[in-house]
Amino acid sequence: MISVHGEISRGMRTVPAEMAAGQSPAFALAVYGGAFDPPHPGHESVIRRALRHAERVALVPSHRHAFGKRMADFHLRCRWLERLAERMDGQRVYCEPIEARLAPGDAAIYSIDLLDALQRCSGLPSTRIALLIGEDNEAQLEGFERADELRRRYGRLVAGESIALHSSMIRQRLHQGLPLPEAWCLAEVKEELHCYARSIDEYR
Repeated sequence: MISVHGEISRGMRTVPAEMAAGQSPAFALAVYGGAFDPPHPGHESVIRRALRHAERVALVPSHRHAFGKRMADFHLRCRWLERLAERMDGQRVYCEPIEARLAPGDAAIYSIDLLDALQRCSGLPSTRIALLIGEDNEAQLEGFERADELRRRYGRLVAGESIALHSSMIRQRLHQGLPLPEAWCLAEVKEELHCYARSIDEYR
């Protein structure tokens, strides 16, 4: 069902910032946020496609889930992403644990606040930064915090789903004691997936 290798069947849609009229649609930085709980080949596929449109890709693991769900240890997820980034291209892909600094307590981080923080750190014009999201989140963009400002100041890279795999599927199988298909696993993660063997209720 899942093929990690070969031609990617669905691509990446580039949406420039509204205030970037007439500028190049290429981006200096794509910001890929998510739980990455755990990261899997679907995430890798998105990153590879984003590298066609951006000079660098920042992987930003959630410090706190937007809906209050429990996740695997933040530092463990950072290590997984650091390993993945190094294998893919350590010069162009990196893990950015900035959410732990922005919200050390319980608050979730809005996409616009994350983009603003990375824009300040990088010194890049906002129009050269893109939020990397899936088609499902793009359809819900109107409900994002300060959505009008996000669209005006920042670009977007919108990824179609090329691999029918989600982190929840991995967690569910591990909780059930079932083996994972090899194509579901990243080498950087597979030896430590035992952390999900606890009650699945903790991660819903």
